[in-house]
Amino acid sequence: MLGWSPEMFWKATAAEFEMTVEGLSGNVRGRPFISREEVRRIAAEHGVRPSLKGSSNARTIGGGLWI
Repeated sequence: MLGWSPEMFWKATAAEFEMTVEGLSGNVRGRPFISREEVRRIAAEHGVRPSLKGSSNARTIGGGLWI
């Protein structure tokens, strides 16, 4: 459904995944589903990973990230 490779799926952040699902379903909430504090806590616990936005396979369609 997403059209992502397994590698892209596993590299995606939770926010990137949520925004993609919202965009595909047409149910865009326009607000974060996770607080900045929760992101900081998770990053401290698991480390920071690069965003998919830097991927050469990523394309922007209709203002949202699409892989």
